[in-house]
Amino acid sequence: MKYSKNTFGLKLISCAIAGIFLFLIASCARQGMPPGGPEDRTPPRIVGTVPPSGATHVSTSTPIQLTFSEKVEQKSINDALFLAPAPKNPFRLKWHGKTLSIILADSLLANQTYLVTIGTGVRDRHGNPMRESFTLAFSTGAHLDNGQITGRVFGKGSPLSIRIWGYLLRLMPAPNPETDLAQYITQCDAQGQFRLKNLSPGNYRLFALNDKDGNRRYDPGYDAIGFPTRDASLTPKDSTDGPLFFRVAVQDTTPPEIVSAFATDANHVQIRMSEPVDSLDAEKPENFAISTPKEKTPQRLALQMSYRSFLNPNQIILVTAPQDSSKNYVLKLRSIHDRAGNLIGASDSIAVHGSARPDTLPPQVVRVFPVDSAKAVLPDEILSCAFSEAIDTVQADSVLLLQDANGDTIPGQTLWLQPDVFQFKPLKFLEGNQFYRWHLLSRRIFDLAGNPLKTDSTKIFRVVPQDTLSEIAGSVQDADSSATGPIFLHLLQTNPPHLKKSVKLDKPGAYQFNNILPGNYGLSAFRDKDRNGKYSKGQLKPFRFSERFYFYPDTILVRSRWPNEGNNFQLPK
Repeated sequence: MKYSKNTFGLKLISCAIAGIFLFLIASCARQGMPPGGPEDRTPPRIVGTVPPSGATHVSTSTPIQLTFSEKVEQKSINDALFLAPAPKNPFRLKWHGKTLSIILADSLLANQTYLVTIGTGVRDRHGNPMRESFTLAFSTGAHLDNGQITGRVFGKGSPLSIRIWGYLLRLMPAPNPETDLAQYITQCDAQGQFRLKNLSPGNYRLFALNDKDGNRRYDPGYDAIGFPTRDASLTPKDSTDGPLFFRVAVQDTTPPEIVSAFATDANHVQIRMSEPVDSLDAEKPENFAISTPKEKTPQRLALQMSYRSFLNPNQIILVTAPQDSSKNYVLKLRSIHDRAGNLIGASDSIAVHGSARPDTLPPQVVRVFPVDSAKAVLPDEILSCAFSEAIDTVQADSVLLLQDANGDTIPGQTLWLQPDVFQFKPLKFLEGNQFYRWHLLSRRIFDLAGNPLKTDSTKIFRVVPQDTLSEIAGSVQDADSSATGPIFLHLLQTNPPHLKKSVKLDKPGAYQFNNILPGNYGLSAFRDKDRNGKYSKGQLKPFRFSERFYFYPDTILVRSRWPNEGNNFQLPK
């Protein structure tokens, strides 16, 4: 077939137009909305329940159902669903599209208020979590219990991971979260606050837990726990209790152990422990025994002194009578606790070979405060010095000489905290914006073997100008009028140099922190009921409440020369 030039041209034009048309279609397809539509960022929520929330006279055989606004990730419900009071036997979960059915092994209890709580851990299929937890309350009796307990948890990590476990003491007088399933469980919000609702009258014991593996049991040494300061009490006339405060942390349940022990010379034995031990226990020679039990006539090596090393709190130093280098001794420890109160095993012992090496090493200065050339020392600062070994404190009188810029001596009191550490407290506040010089006098410092400190040590520091400083003041009251024990207040600067200060009150009343650097501060307090000088966090076996405490809710801002007053608060009952 033959084509004319006009016909051939028309064909070319048609093909070109078609090609352009197909290109435009492809381009439009590429520039359109991405497949699947806009990203789903809407959190799921519960839109219907059976029975209805607030219902009474609910049949004990009524099924429990929750309908969500969209399909959710079914596995996410496992750690976020709480039924209270918890049934004795496990329940099953069954899904019908967006509706969840809770299948109980037994019937509901008669005349009982039930709570079904869904925590914020539930996520839809696009990973969006519920915005807030949901609680369904209903009763198989004529009325809905309205009791509630409120409170707050404190500790490291996200508060959303903390659950409050509640036990009605009428049904379980001595609850143990290691073995007993909690009857009531709720989740803390992002601020650590919680609320247990629709509770019947009675006394309740609460625990705050981070159940890491979700087994609904407390695993000591693994799960973080907070013990209550008291039990909660609800009555028909007073159906609300709180706030109850909890300090959540992983409890140290491992007792200390001996790692090694050896004689450093003829009069010293160095013990290395698996963890720091209580310094007061380490300072009692009667807690240590060194003997030769394998001999026909066992001999006991006398101890002159024992203490925990300041530089290494895992070490205990024993000062012994002269050892026999031909003897193999056995060292036994007793009544030694770690800082968490765990007691060393009754049979913990280790072999130590005697030494004949004399102690010829002189003591050394290992740490001083203030450090040399410090320029921001406070007027009420207490000077301190630590040595490499125990010092003969009987001869160590006036070991430190403090002088101002004019060379005048500043009087003060020397206090030996332990054989290798002393403090020097000036009898008056140091002057601001002034330089001071302090000298360690080597001629007065000897170790127990008579070896002197080799050279004098001189340090210079400058006191911060007085017009840079300020103060924080307020008053603390106690809601429990029958409470006893001193109140300790702790101040911590949240910005460098992270200044720490403490105040002790014999009873509720006014408090004041003087000579404070500018910055932001956190304030906390506790009432020392057992009068041991430190916060007692409670324990499970035997059960003991934690001491009552308080965290000031706001950061306290301090400006130079502008005292921050009126920081008043009350310890909760």
